[in-house]
Amino acid sequence: MRVVLTSIFTVATAASVNTSAYTTPDDADYVDDPYYDPYSYSTPHNVYNRPADYDPNALLGSSNGGWAVWDFCYGKPDETELPEDPRSFIQEGVSDGKAVHFNAYWKNCHVDPEAVQEVGAATTCGELRERFDAGENLLTGGAPGVGALFAGNDPFTAEAAGGISTMTPGQYNDLWKSWGGYVAKPRNYDQLVAERYGSVLPEKRNPYPLKGEDPNRTNGGSGQLPLMLTQMRYPDGTWTGRIGVTCHACHSGAIDGQPALGGGSPLADLDLFLRDGLAQGYLASIATLANLTHTRGTNNASDVNLAFIFPDEGFYTPRDAIDLITSGSTASMDTPAWWNLGHRPVKFVDGLFPADAPRVDQVFYTPIFGLFGELLGPLSEAGQDYMRENGPPINSWIETLKSPQYPGEIDVALAEEGAVLFHELDMWAPERNNTVRRPEGNGSCAGCHGAYAPRYVNDPEFLASPVLEGIASYIVPQEIIGTDSVRWETNNEGMQRAGSVNFFGYPPTKGTDQDCGPQNQERLRGDRELGYQAPPLYGVWATAPYFHNGSVPNVWEILKPSDRKPLWRRKSNPKIENPWYNNGKVVAGYDTRLDTAYDAEKMGWQYDEIACEWRSWLNPTVAPYRTCDPNDPNSTPMAQKVLEGLYGNLILTWNIFYPPTLTMSQIEDHKIFNTLLFSHGNEGHEFNSVLTDHERLAIIEYLKTL
Repeated sequence: MRVVLTSIFTVATAASVNTSAYTTPDDADYVDDPYYDPYSYSTPHNVYNRPADYDPNALLGSSNGGWAVWDFCYGKPDETELPEDPRSFIQEGVSDGKAVHFNAYWKNCHVDPEAVQEVGAATTCGELRERFDAGENLLTGGAPGVGALFAGNDPFTAEAAGGISTMTPGQYNDLWKSWGGYVAKPRNYDQLVAERYGSVLPEKRNPYPLKGEDPNRTNGGSGQLPLMLTQMRYPDGTWTGRIGVTCHACHSGAIDGQPALGGGSPLADLDLFLRDGLAQGYLASIATLANLTHTRGTNNASDVNLAFIFPDEGFYTPRDAIDLITSGSTASMDTPAWWNLGHRPVKFVDGLFPADAPRVDQVFYTPIFGLFGELLGPLSEAGQDYMRENGPPINSWIETLKSPQYPGEIDVALAEEGAVLFHELDMWAPERNNTVRRPEGNGSCAGCHGAYAPRYVNDPEFLASPVLEGIASYIVPQEIIGTDSVRWETNNEGMQRAGSVNFFGYPPTKGTDQDCGPQNQERLRGDRELGYQAPPLYGVWATAPYFHNGSVPNVWEILKPSDRKPLWRRKSNPKIENPWYNNGKVVAGYDTRLDTAYDAEKMGWQYDEIACEWRSWLNPTVAPYRTCDPNDPNSTPMAQKVLEGLYGNLILTWNIFYPPTLTMSQIEDHKIFNTLLFSHGNEGHEFNSVLTDHERLAIIEYLKTL
C-alpha cells in the first residue's frame, strides 16, 4: 500500500492553499471551465491540482473540502481519465505508527456492477460531469428532473402512490390558515413560510403557482418556494403544480441570511410544517407520528432502522427481528455537512455505511413503495430501480460541494500557532494529567480529525502520503469520546444484521471482502469498538451547533466542557412586520446574520441560557418530570427514566407523551435546546478540559482557515 501511495504522490501531489486563500481567488486558469464558479468556491488546491505557489511547509491552507477527484477535472477535457480516489487508500494498516489514525476503511460497493445493478465509479471527467449535472438537477428546486421526498422525480407514478407525499398548490397556498391570527394570506407569504419552517429563499427561481394560476402558462408560477421545497415537473419538463420536500430541508441552512448549500440545516422545524399541513389535508403529515423534531434545528431523519423493516433478500432471523423492533429511536440529530463527504471513507455519524453506498443517500427520494423490500413486487422493484439509477449522480454532486471561506478577519500569527497546536499538542502528555483513556494517534486534534496544514500533510510521520490530506476516518470508542450514546446504541447488532439483507445493505456483496452492508456489524468491524466518527473539519466555522445531536452552540464549549449550559436558545430573527397579521404574533426563525448573531471568538451562534422551570403540562420542553440538575443523576425523576427506557427500547415510541405543537408558546419553546432530554445530551470531549484558554483561542483561529 505504501508503494502505491508513494507512486500516486509522485505523479500528483497533495496541495492546500496558503494565506492568499482569504482573498478572492484568481480564476484565470479556470475561466473557460463551466464547472468552476470562483464566486462560490475557492480556487481548487488539492491532492491532484497544486498551485504554482504551493508551499509544502506552510502552516495555513485548505482545499475547502469537496472531492479531490472532481477538483482534478477543472480545466481538463472530458476524455481525461480520472485518478484514484484518495479515500480508497484508507485500508487496514495505512495509519500504523502515524500521527493521524484510521480504523474505518474504504469499501468498493461496485466491484461487480452487474450483481448490484448499479454503476460504479466514473472513469473520465466527462462521465463525472454528466453525473454532476444529473445530481444537480435532482437536488435543485424547480430544475427539470428535480426529486422530492418519497416521490422520486415523477409524483404520479404507481410506485410513488400518485404523489401522496406531495402538496397540491391549494394546500400550499392555504398553509397560512393553520397559523392563527390571519384573516387573509399575507402579502409577504413566501418570506413568512421560510421563516416559520426554518429555511431560506434561494437566490435562483424556485416557483410555485398562486391560486388561479396555471403553472405552465406562468413558467411555474409567480410564487417563490423556500430552499426546502420544490415544485415537481413532468418527464417532458412541464410543471405539475405538485410541491414536495427536498433534501435541503435537513441538509442546507443559511449563513448571513443566504443559502448555505450542504452545510446541514440547524434551522428547520419539520414537525411544525407537518402540523400545519395536516389541517389543510396534506396526507404526508401522517409522518408527524414519527415526531421528526423535538427541537428546532434537529431531526429524526437518521432513524434508519425504519428503512430496514422490510427484507429484500431472504428473511430476518427471529433474533434479528426482535432486535430491530426493540432498537428504539436515534431521536434528535444534527445533520453533518455534505462538503466533507469527499473526505470520508464511511458515512453517517457512527460510520454505518461505506461512502461508496450511494443508494443510501437516495433513500428519502425513493418512490414510497420502493421502501417495502420485496413485499410489493413490481412496485417495490420500480422504486428500487429509481434508487439504483439516481443514487450515484446524487452522491457525485454532493461530493463536489465546497465549504464557504470564513468571511471575517483572521489573526494569521494566532492561526499559525493554532495550526501547530491542532496537529502536535498531545493532550495526553504526562504533564496534562488527562483522565480520559488515550485514543490512537498522537493525542492531538489531528490524530482523530485529520491533517490539513501542508507542513503536516507532507510529513510522513503524520500520513502515509499527502494524498490523504483532510481525510478523517477514526471511529472513536465511546469510552473516549463520551458523547450522547443514543445514536450508536439504537443501531444495535441485530438491526445491523437485518440491514445486510435489506436493499440498502447491498446484499449481493454480503460475505465478500467488499461487503457494503452496515459496517458496525461484529463480523465486519472485528475488534473495533463502537462510537462516533470524528468528522473532517472543512468549513467547521459554518456548521454550528456541534456534536452529532447539535447540543453545543459553539466550538469554545467543545474545547471547554465546563462552560456548557444545560438549556439554551439561539437568538431569533426580529419580528417581521406584516399589516395583514393579527396581534403581531409572528413565528421567526433563527437569526443567521453574522453581525448580530454570530460569536466570532467562540466560533458559533450566540444564545441565551434558559432556566429550567415549570411552564405548562402541554409543553414538556421544560417540565417537572425532567431533571434540572445534570450534575446529579440521582435527581432524575422516575417518569423521565421510564420514558427514556421506552424510547431507547421500542421502535417509533419517541413521540409518546410529547404533544403536538399547537400554541405560539410551544412553537417558540421548540427553540430551546434542553440537553437533559433523551438523545440531547451535551456531555463528551472531556479530554479537551486539559487545554488552556489561550490554546483554545489559537485552535479556534486556525479552524477558521479550513
